[in-house]
Amino acid sequence: MSADRETNHDMTNTDIALLLADAADGVEIGIAPTQAVIRGGRRRRARRWAVATAAALAIVGSTGTLALAGLPGDGDGHRGAQVATHPPASVAPRLSGPLPTLLASGSEDGKDWEVSVDVWAAPRNAAEAQTQLTAMTEAGEFPGDVRKASDLIGKSAYFVHRSYGGERSVVMLGTLAKGDNWAGANLEPASARLKPASGGPVRLVVGRVVKTAQEVTCNWKDGTSTKIHKVPANTYVNNGLPQGIRSAEGSPDNWFVCLAPKSTGFESVFVTK
Repeated sequence: MSADRETNHDMTNTDIALLLADAADGVEIGIAPTQAVIRGGRRRRARRWAVATAAALAIVGSTGTLALAGLPGDGDGHRGAQVATHPPASVAPRLSGPLPTLLASGSEDGKDWEVSVDVWAAPRNAAEAQTQLTAMTEAGEFPGDVRKASDLIGKSAYFVHRSYGGERSVVMLGTLAKGDNWAGANLEPASARLKPASGGPVRLVVGRVVKTAQEVTCNWKDGTSTKIHKVPANTYVNNGLPQGIRSAEGSPDNWFVCLAPKSTGFESVFVTK
């Protein structure tokens, strides 16, 4: 008796469905009338549904879950229920270090010089902000307007470095919140001497500028000026050429660098196109 019960128990819902469908699906002899053809089609659809439903119930019985993908649809055997999808998770920002971009370079008096910008991604929460602040401190880059780690949440940070003869220092820094506008301005400049701790004129001009700017004009104290233009993205900087307005990795704005002739210094700078 126990063996018979176990045998009966092993007959699955799928087996029962197949037997029922076979019993219902009789053989038509001769030319089938219209109503018989219709009934046959209905039985075939019922058979497919019975098999699929029984298989699904078997899955539920064994796993407790039901997958509704690939079940035959009404009139279309290839159409099934839509599978729910989730939007991809946002990519975590790089917190361990900045994204560096070389903006300009050259040689003067036998020494090489460079201007570059480091851009730090905006942390999304307090934990990421603390991780980034620790990395910034280790790198020797600390935003002047940040008093605690949470001040960095939602803000990218930038540090512009000038290097002359291997001596490197920060000449411009700040933070930018996403969506910050220029409030009517179109550039933010900073000026410095090319040679640190020298007594010469302030000749180096660096700045961030709106993406739409096509030309920046730097005016010098002797009445002359230098015009620089936007260069294609990823244009390689090679010993001062080309000078231009260029993008920086991770920055929402473009950047420019001007250097005055040795005999004069910085007067003013404007976006002229």
